[in-house]
Amino acid sequence: MLKLFVQHNRRLAGSVWMSRRTFLSEAYQCRDAWNARLTTPILAKVNLDTLYYDLEQRFQQRNKISALDIDIYANKLIDEQHIDEVADLLYKFRLTEETSNTLDSTHHALVRNYLDHQCYAQLIDVLNNRIGYGIFLDDYAATLTLDQLIKAKEFRYAARIATLLALQEDFSNPIVRAMSLYSCYRFAKAPDAEHFDDLAPTEQVAAEAEGQKKKKKDEIKVRVKFLRNEYFDDHFDLKDSQLLLGKTFLELSRSYGGSSNAIGASCELLGLALYRKYEQGLDFVGKVAGKELVEEVLQMVRSVLEKEQSKEHEKYGAFCEAIEQLTTATGGCKLKKDSFEKLILELVNKSIADNEASQIEGQKKTYNDWCTLRQRRLDEELERLQRAKRLKEIEQLTVDMEKEEQKLWFFENEDKIDLEIDRKRVFYPKRWFGKKKKPRTVDVDYVPPEVRQRN
Repeated sequence: MLKLFVQHNRRLAGSVWMSRRTFLSEAYQCRDAWNARLTTPILAKVNLDTLYYDLEQRFQQRNKISALDIDIYANKLIDEQHIDEVADLLYKFRLTEETSNTLDSTHHALVRNYLDHQCYAQLIDVLNNRIGYGIFLDDYAATLTLDQLIKAKEFRYAARIATLLALQEDFSNPIVRAMSLYSCYRFAKAPDAEHFDDLAPTEQVAAEAEGQKKKKKDEIKVRVKFLRNEYFDDHFDLKDSQLLLGKTFLELSRSYGGSSNAIGASCELLGLALYRKYEQGLDFVGKVAGKELVEEVLQMVRSVLEKEQSKEHEKYGAFCEAIEQLTTATGGCKLKKDSFEKLILELVNKSIADNEASQIEGQKKTYNDWCTLRQRRLDEELERLQRAKRLKEIEQLTVDMEKEEQKLWFFENEDKIDLEIDRKRVFYPKRWFGKKKKPRTVDVDYVPPEVRQRN
């Protein structure tokens, strides 16, 4: 009885440990190291309102903002009041030539501020507008974002973050890779997983889907010199949520070894179904025969194919038949009965256990390096301004000395000064106003006729 009790407690403790290790620990936030930036001499003396007014004035007058000023403003931000202002400044800053000097801490500060104030929709808009804002996620910021969104059960936003990472084709970080897979799985499994919020169809498309007819807007024709050939890169031009999700599963599959294991093969099959790559799907089904697949993923693939509206694709029927043949005993694949979510959670737990401590130490060092770099950039900027000020003073002193010398030696150099004055005169060429007319001659002997009133 005691032995059974001990075994039960061990299983209970193991399940509790698994539930606690599913997501990142509080130590991963590195809040003390992150908040230490506010005690540095640069940020401690900054007033956000004054700095924002100064930056606005400089942008309107000179159309130029320093990358260091933007970084100071973004890192000093601690309340929700100025969170929209920093995005506005970044958008304006993106239009200047200084945008290439943006510091890495600026990206990180903006992301953390959005997360701290739970502005998830605004964060997605900023990250998705890469040309307008130029903000990208590093591995640590991506991990923090996915962790907070998963804990908040915002799987739609978490999967959208994963699709943005997939477009960068970088899942080298094991924690980011595992949490991205978990986010995409939870979103794909949800019954209402149709579209991401920022990629939702317009009202006109939704009305056409419901069979409603709407009046067409007035067409505005614009004359152009030439028309560009339409080009679709099948990558950054993707706007359909299902296609983006499928492409993300394919990228994750490559990171997990493709068809060499059950998780990689399951991700690739689900990605091909969502991505509507039926021809590639047929080739994959032929290669995966005899290998392992997760049975739950096979059911998800069937559900995706049933909801597919573009069933007129020539390979759609053949792909559906090939999926059904995977479950047959002759030439089929080995189906794992384990839950796909359980397998993913094991990957998440393992990646966190293996890499969390090293990433915490590395990020603390990064925060310290950013503070040092910010101080060094400020010192360089102050030195540059002081050097420019000294040069301006020297130039002004030279001009004053020349004027004083001219006064003292005026009579000795009077002829030279007169020549310089004549040399500075501007002689404009004569303008031609056309051929001159001869003046009209007046006859002095001319007697005008008498004017008599008629009766």
